[in-house]
Amino acid sequence: MPERPTGIWNINAIKTSPEIILTESIIDALSVMTAGFLNVVSIQGTNGLSDHEIALLKTYGVPKIILLLDGDASGQKAIERLKEKLFQFDVTSRTLPNDHDPNSYLIEHGAKFLAGVIQNEENTINSVAASIPDTSSSLTPPPAGQAGSDPSTGIQPQADGFIITYGIRKYQVMGLEKGPRKLKATVRLEHAGKVHPDTLDFYSARARRAFAADICRIFDEVPETIEADITRLMLECEKFDVKSVNTQAENPEKIIVSGKDKAQAEAFGTSPDLINLIMSDFETCGLIGEDANKLLGYVIMTSRKLQTPLAMLILSSSGAGKTALQDAIAAFCPPEDLVKLTSLSGKALFYKEQSSLTHKVLALEEGDGAEDAFYAIRNLISSGVLVSESTIKDLATGKLTTMTNEVEGPTAVFYTTTKPDTDPETKSRFFVTGIDESREQTRKILSFQRKKQITDDVTTKITINGILQKHWNFQRLLKPLGVKNPYAAHLTYGDDRLQGRRDQPKYLNLIKSVAFLRQMQKPIKYEQKDGKQVPYVEVDFEDIRIANDLTREVLGRSLDELSRPGRDLLICLDDLVEKIGSRNPDQSHAMKRTEIGFTRRDIREHSGWSNYRVHTHLKELVDLEYVLVESGRNGSQYCYRLAYEGQGKSGQRFVLGLKSVEDIQNAPNL
Repeated sequence: MPERPTGIWNINAIKTSPEIILTESIIDALSVMTAGFLNVVSIQGTNGLSDHEIALLKTYGVPKIILLLDGDASGQKAIERLKEKLFQFDVTSRTLPNDHDPNSYLIEHGAKFLAGVIQNEENTINSVAASIPDTSSSLTPPPAGQAGSDPSTGIQPQADGFIITYGIRKYQVMGLEKGPRKLKATVRLEHAGKVHPDTLDFYSARARRAFAADICRIFDEVPETIEADITRLMLECEKFDVKSVNTQAENPEKIIVSGKDKAQAEAFGTSPDLINLIMSDFETCGLIGEDANKLLGYVIMTSRKLQTPLAMLILSSSGAGKTALQDAIAAFCPPEDLVKLTSLSGKALFYKEQSSLTHKVLALEEGDGAEDAFYAIRNLISSGVLVSESTIKDLATGKLTTMTNEVEGPTAVFYTTTKPDTDPETKSRFFVTGIDESREQTRKILSFQRKKQITDDVTTKITINGILQKHWNFQRLLKPLGVKNPYAAHLTYGDDRLQGRRDQPKYLNLIKSVAFLRQMQKPIKYEQKDGKQVPYVEVDFEDIRIANDLTREVLGRSLDELSRPGRDLLICLDDLVEKIGSRNPDQSHAMKRTEIGFTRRDIREHSGWSNYRVHTHLKELVDLEYVLVESGRNGSQYCYRLAYEGQGKSGQRFVLGLKSVEDIQNAPNL
């Protein structure tokens, strides 16, 4: 037909309807209207849909299209052809029986049955899955703003809402609140270089009209278009699952390590020299000295993956390098597992997302900015979870009610401070360590700083980035295995002080953390639990040796802390206990050295010291807990016991009551 009309008939429908029925001719479209569907357009023949008309569909934000063409062979071919042209839309089709077109079907069967064909979704074919060509090998990037979006709707999920585009109008929905009688959100429209944010109550007709009027005035759009947009937004908001999106935001897709990166990380983890390699990498990255602190920090950072992670408090003078130490340790943690804060209010941790701290490292810089949060930090370390209840007003009933918020750990915590008088309850949860402030360490640091000026900054940065990437990949490859310590019953820890009740669990978990770090060097074993095979690794003597060395360096002491007379008196008391034990061999066999009692008279007689001298320096040993007071109250005679076991006479650090690996290996019934 030379005078055949072209273009889209009933074009106003695409401006106001979220779903369009597309037919071949005007008479077919009128037939569909007779069946009760006004959201119908005609493309004037199967070849009548031009690129310009497809652009109009995009401009007005039509998300869904139903193809209702002739039921004959040519109509079915036209459906396949149109699917290819409309691959960017959510396209479905309806098939008319017996080679009918919509008009002939209406005449033969009536409006009710034609409506039934349109509403029947048994023949629905989602062309998005079936018709989009495979672009996995294509080098062409997706359109801007569409990464991570749902291809069928164009929705791009956000932390508390979504972004959706209708034509060239981009809507961002934030802070979505849903309830039985509530649907409210902040809506931000970006269009033609202009931005307009507003809070919209979707279930309020007055609010919708006011919002539409503002948009039409600001952006010079026709009311039908904006009203249609608001209707589509409301429907999308009703379907949108805020909780599932928040869960995805809190638990981003796991980073897969493969190829050369995986091989490099596995070679690093399986190396028998793993500990020395870690120390060497620290030095290459610019942290000089502090060997025990570096290794302890790395082990604690790794312990975040366990159910009972450790915590580290770095105490030193201002400018000594405590922040540099913490930053260096944190740099080896994969970014997705690190939460780094410079300030923290008292209640902030209680209101984080539920799993935002699960198996993460929480690094707090400068304790002055987190003093109000000590209670939350202590509970997070001890209990592995924070639970809070707050009073809110129920908008539906107007009554006050309580809302419970739960933040789950476990979390490895790092914390720096200059205050030695930090709350003892807080300090007891941490491995408390200090910075080497000696002149020798200062010389090493200054020498390293001068040498850095000789090297090429670009080359150094590339090297450091390569090291960090290797450690990130290694950490990502560590499996969530259990750790068993078959030697736990043979371990000992000082039982003369109440502090031992808190320190021993830290020591035992340090051993498990070292074993977890070295898991790639161990065979994986399995045990049956609740019908499942649960994998685990076992602690070996090397794990205990490493943990003992760290414990001695961090929690241990040196006789250098004593005055010279105090040290002389301690050596004299050690000899006295040996002498008393030799006079009573049966008692010494039945009792430990630390259970043998003595009086100040025994000390004077054995040492030849005056009463004043004994009293003065014995008090020093009692204050530092080398000697324990057994009795002496209410007028009874003072009796003492020696907590010291003869360690450190050559200047090395020691922990009272800590059993060496050699003693464990030689223990009976091992």
